[in-house]
Parts: sequence; structure tokens; C-alpha cells
Amino acid sequence: MALPIRTALISRALDWYERLDSGAIESVPALAMAENEVTSFVSRVIQLAFLAPDIIEAIALGTQPPELTADRLLRSVPLPENWQSQRELLGFC
Repeated sequence: MALPIRTALISRALDWYERLDSGAIESVPALAMAENEVTSFVSRVIQLAFLAPDIIEAIALGTQPPELTADRLLRSVPLPENWQSQRELLGFC
């Protein structure tokens, strides 16, 4: 059974990106070690920090397309930089 997207996943992405961007953590491997996660997982999750704001809002409200699960979202990484392309890829159009 596919798991629904949890806002915690997006929160984690934003937090991890902020920690890297601010210099609080020096690298993805260092962050992975600090979080007791594998580097590849941390790398995929961090990319969710670059989702279009309306996609993040839909996930927070639980109004994303039903087929957009956490697994599908993580498998969609790397995400397109273009927000419209993200919407198309993730089923918002």
C-alpha cells in the first residue's frame, strides 16, 4: 500500500536545505551522518525543498492528486527546475 505524503517529509526537506545553505552543516554526507540516514536518501529529500509553492501548499492541505504518494514523489527526483514542469510531472495538470 502506498503511503500518503506527510508534511513532515517536506518539513524535513526545508530544514535540511536550510542547515546546508546556512553552513550549519557542511555537506550532505555530514547531514546524513547527523540524522542517522543514508546519503542517497538525504540527497533525494533535500530536493523536495525546491517544489513549487503551490505543490507544497497542496501537500500541506492534503489536496494533492491521490496518486501522488511519498514514494512517487521521491522517485520523481531529480525534479525539473521549472515549476510548471513539476506540476505536469506530479499530476497537478
